[in-house]
Amino acid sequence: MTKGKVINLNPTSSMYFKIGIKHYEKGEIDLAIKRLMKALELDNKNVEIKFNLAGLLAQVGDFETSNKLLNELAKDSPEFYDSLFGLGCNFFEMGKFKEAKNFLKRYIKLSNNIEFKEAAEDLLDFIESQEEFEKEQKEIEKYSKLLERGNFLLESGRYEDAMKYFKMILAKDNSVLAARNNLSLAYFYIGDVQRAIEEAKKVLQIDKYNIYANCNLAFFYRSIGKEREMKRHLKVVLDIKTYDSKDKIKILDTLIKLNQHSEIAQRANELFEITKEPYFKHIEAISLYNTRRYLKAKKIWEYLKRNFEMPEIRIDYFLKKVDNVIKTFEKDIIDYFESGFKFLEGMEEKELKKQLQNHIDNYFSQTVEENRQKVIEILRQYTELNQKDQETIINLLKNLPLEKPKLNLQVIAAIVLYVFKKFIKKERIKQKDIAKIFGISQAVFSKWFSDFKELLLNKEI
Repeated sequence: MTKGKVINLNPTSSMYFKIGIKHYEKGEIDLAIKRLMKALELDNKNVEIKFNLAGLLAQVGDFETSNKLLNELAKDSPEFYDSLFGLGCNFFEMGKFKEAKNFLKRYIKLSNNIEFKEAAEDLLDFIESQEEFEKEQKEIEKYSKLLERGNFLLESGRYEDAMKYFKMILAKDNSVLAARNNLSLAYFYIGDVQRAIEEAKKVLQIDKYNIYANCNLAFFYRSIGKEREMKRHLKVVLDIKTYDSKDKIKILDTLIKLNQHSEIAQRANELFEITKEPYFKHIEAISLYNTRRYLKAKKIWEYLKRNFEMPEIRIDYFLKKVDNVIKTFEKDIIDYFESGFKFLEGMEEKELKKQLQNHIDNYFSQTVEENRQKVIEILRQYTELNQKDQETIINLLKNLPLEKPKLNLQVIAAIVLYVFKKFIKKERIKQKDIAKIFGISQAVFSKWFSDFKELLLNKEI
């Protein structure tokens, strides 16, 4: 038997901790948690072990156990302020912003840890901006209900009553342009054209290129014979590029009212391509007819007759008009609200407008496809994508509501790449690494991922 030191083979908490950290570095989170739990059993007062274990548990979504450990730390080692930061992060991930805000504020006040302190300040800024955003959203919802009621009254011909609602909104916030535009229309409908013009001009003082105000002013000026002013606002309208279908509808409606035949065909066709609503194609055909492109108009009406049911429009009536004008060479103009049915005369405009509006609110906006392409372009700046990868990512993007306004496409690109790499390609990748690549904070990444993960992490993934 060899004499010398007796070697102790009993594992220590330090050994389990080191092994756990190595598992973490390899991306083996579950094994890392098991080793750190064993280390904590052997040394349950060790601050470093407890804090790191709490962080790993939060990473796998076990916030309850993580918070329990961090609360123990805050109680047993009150000078270890990083536990406050951990609790702030956990409550943020849980969507409990009030609690997160309290812990983060305490941490920023007490701690000198620069690395965590900057992250805490970023997270706190985000929470406060989110709270401000939610406050604004509540105000918008309140205005939306008043606006909805006012619009209903306006469409019902109760102009004086509608004006009360629009004025109520503007008294609280004079920057709600939709209320100002509709108030302008209400004045026009009761015959006060000058006041209607004044209200529309107030909109332009805030938004020079507001589509509705410029469209309304063009129509108002035409109604009182001021052609020069009408053309000035019409030019603004024609130069505006918009991808919103409701804006396009307003422009088309204005062009029809002003009988701008040469400008109508292209815009009516664009709306047909977006909505597949056949009445837009019908308007395109009338525009072509009115600009003497009779054969093209005839081709469209024949297409509509073959492919769509349009009971309010008598297609044969329009086809006969084309054949007649080609035969006689007599100049002819078709009104955009003609139906071809004698018994509908006087009702055509209202009925046709109703049909045009049909399905618009549920359209799959052209903006969606544009946003998808923008996300793909952003991704190409950070990673190589072959054709198969691109198709997979496009399928992921189809799960997201990309028609929504104020989307941060840079963050969406980061989230989609993370899901693609981690859940589809099965790569070992961390959220913080992806966030760093795209130059965004971990807090922002986490918030957006939390919003979209259920849509992205479907059964197929």
